[in-house]
Amino acid sequence: MNDKTGRTIRVWALLGPHRGDNNQVLALAEALGLPFEQKWLRYNQLRRLQPALLGATLKSVAADTRAQLEGQPPDLTISTGHRSVPVVRALQKRSGGKMRAVHLGYPRISPEHFDLVVPTPEYPIADAPNVVRIPFALSPLGGRDVDKADRDLLAGYARPRRLLLIGGPTLYWDLPEGNVVDAAQRVLRSAESDAGSVLAVASPRTPGRLASAVASALEQSPVPSLLAPIEGPPSYGALVDAADEIYVTADSVAMVADAVMTRKPVGIIPISRSRLGNSVMAALDRIRPGKRLFPRDLRFFWASLAEHGLGGTIDEPRASHPPDFTAMIAERVRRLLEQPPGPAKAGRDSAR
Repeated sequence: MNDKTGRTIRVWALLGPHRGDNNQVLALAEALGLPFEQKWLRYNQLRRLQPALLGATLKSVAADTRAQLEGQPPDLTISTGHRSVPVVRALQKRSGGKMRAVHLGYPRISPEHFDLVVPTPEYPIADAPNVVRIPFALSPLGGRDVDKADRDLLAGYARPRRLLLIGGPTLYWDLPEGNVVDAAQRVLRSAESDAGSVLAVASPRTPGRLASAVASALEQSPVPSLLAPIEGPPSYGALVDAADEIYVTADSVAMVADAVMTRKPVGIIPISRSRLGNSVMAALDRIRPGKRLFPRDLRFFWASLAEHGLGGTIDEPRASHPPDFTAMIAERVRRLLEQPPGPAKAGRDSAR
């Protein structure tokens, strides 16, 4: 895609430490159909400060990251995670306000600093003309190539293949070992009844003790099974591609999105409030009923899934047919890029 002067549009996909976040950025970058550069952001201790305090700066990223961000800014950045916000603002400033900026998720700063913000329901971000809410995170897995060696390895496991995607605790929610082991045992019993197999993979957030408990449950069952390494092989994408049914813990918005977008039967494994979650929800639900908790409130995510009929339970997994939200957002970004750039404020207003 070129601009009206024939110049090739330059796109930077800003990546960070979290696989789920990076998958969203790559999903949108790939859906645009434009060449793009991956820029890995490595942060220092200043990352702990809120974006509003840091302002427009590269001081919160490591020296090697600053080096790869030198020179002329791109025409468009795609970012996620609040730690990337000071970097995006610094690039906007260097561009003289001509650079477009799309942020996925909750930037923890006013959306007016971006041309487009795409949050999921759990984030407490105010409505605005340039805010487009979607029911769950963008997912690239549908169009992602799978390594042949991974495909061949997983083909050796009998169908139907049931996949467990295991997340981890969050600020307000625990992932009780009993819940996950019980889910694994139920899935194993189903697999035993129809001569299938069970695949499983943990995330970087999964406590080691929980991963070990799942491994033990798999080992004690006669069902053919595999607990894949977090970084593979086989890859996470290959596991999702090979599965006939997917069971995912409710804490992970990104993994739920990956599962639902396969249009395969999905069962969501419930989680429990943490001690802090109990206290905070009890207090704030009285003071601010119906409002989202900071920095995110998974109850609103689950309510959105129910509203749109997305996902089922461990005992009754459900196949869904959601629209392609990635394609919808990509089309919105293409329209944004067709507009002539201008001063920073005018550029942001034009995206609305």
